[in-house]
Amino acid sequence: MKKKQSICLVTGGAGFIGSHVVDQLVQSGHKIVILDNLSGGFTRNINPKAIFIKGSINNQKLINSLFDQYKFDYVFHLAAYAAEGLSPFIRHFNYQNNLIGSINLINASIRHRLKKFIFISSIAVYGTNQTPMIETLEPKPEDPYGISKYA
Repeated sequence: MKKKQSICLVTGGAGFIGSHVVDQLVQSGHKIVILDNLSGGFTRNINPKAIFIKGSINNQKLINSLFDQYKFDYVFHLAAYAAEGLSPFIRHFNYQNNLIGSINLINASIRHRLKKFIFISSIAVYGTNQTPMIETLEPKPEDPYGISKYA
C-alpha cells in the first residue's frame, strides 16, 4: 500500500528561510502550499513544484478556506513582518501581522486537528548580549518585533 503524501502549508515560503524549508519538503516528497504576501519574499524564491497563494495570514477567511480545501497535515509558520528597526514606529502593524496572524493559523490548526504546527521564531525574542546562544536562554525581547514573536 502506498503511503499518503503529506500536505504542508508553509507561510512565508517565498522568503529566504521559508523557501529553503519548502525546497527540503518538496525533495522529501511532500505536497506544499505556500502562503506569502510577498512583503519580504520574492516570486523567484518559489519552488515551481509548490502551490503558491498570494495572501496574508491576517486574512482569516482565506486561512479557513485553505485549511478546508487542502486538509493540511503540517504547518510550517515562518511568515512575519521582520522590520526590527522600524518596529517601534509601526507597533500596531507589527502586532497585527506577527501575533494576530499567528493566532489565526493556530486556531485553524486546532479546528482541523493538524498533526504538527512548527513555529519558526526569531533570535529577537532573546534580546542582545546573551551569548553563547543556547536553548536555555531566558527570553528578553527589547523591541515590538521581538515582543510580538515572543508572544
